[in-house]
Amino acid sequence: MLLAALLRSGRGPRPLTFLAAILVFSGIFAMLRSRIPTQIDLSETNAICEEGYEEWCDTEMGGGSARRTGAGVEAGSATRGQPAGPVLSAATACLNVGYLCAELESRGEVIIRRWKGHEGTIVVHIPSADFLSSGDARRLQDAAAAGVRLWNGQPFPISVDERGNRESHFAVQWRRAMGGRQIGVARTQPLADGGMTVLMLELTTESPFRPGRTLAPRQVQLTAAHEMGHALGLLMHSDKERDVMYPTNTATSLSARDYRTMEALYELEPGTRIVR
Repeated sequence: MLLAALLRSGRGPRPLTFLAAILVFSGIFAMLRSRIPTQIDLSETNAICEEGYEEWCDTEMGGGSARRTGAGVEAGSATRGQPAGPVLSAATACLNVGYLCAELESRGEVIIRRWKGHEGTIVVHIPSADFLSSGDARRLQDAAAAGVRLWNGQPFPISVDERGNRESHFAVQWRRAMGGRQIGVARTQPLADGGMTVLMLELTTESPFRPGRTLAPRQVQLTAAHEMGHALGLLMHSDKERDVMYPTNTATSLSARDYRTMEALYELEPGTRIVR
């Protein structure tokens, strides 16, 4: 505005005045730019998100838009989101498979992602939550270990390392809270061949409804069991409350449907797509 006024007056701007005008405009531009929100690039993150992380799942990703698929997010591009694998119809692939196809109607397809080519024991490191009192930390550590072990032998032997003196495949990370109603999340990474790797399991120590209050060990155990199911490849959720993989888990143990769904998952080739 200062420069425009000088031009309208018919006088050329003096050098110092012109420099001052440039500095003013530069400052205004920098201030406006700082207010533009930064968009998360999921092509770099490539993470699976659980409910409570919708802001990641709605982000544009790579060559296409990202979309929610049960517990995860798949890329819209064929190279990242559609692994090369057999395509099966629901009529033939969804018989006696537990809740493997429970979300097929809403999602349109189910993509099988699971551990591929793994043999032997899966080792999970569960440290102590060092920001809690020693008693609470021990109780929650034991509870998380019990939840993870519920899947022992389904389909792999599972060993829990609490001291951190063994090489583990992935670890549990403790957080006080995650925001919203979230109390646990499995962070996994899909592979192009239909396999997957697990980055970590995150568990909270506080109730989302009573900030500052430590969760009951039983709740932590069930949450750890639910997230471990995701870590093994059950990226879908059950449609029955009695199953550990039901979205709002209130089960007391793994059900026959939990076991059958895991069994059916590992009977299919990684990268298999089940379509309606």
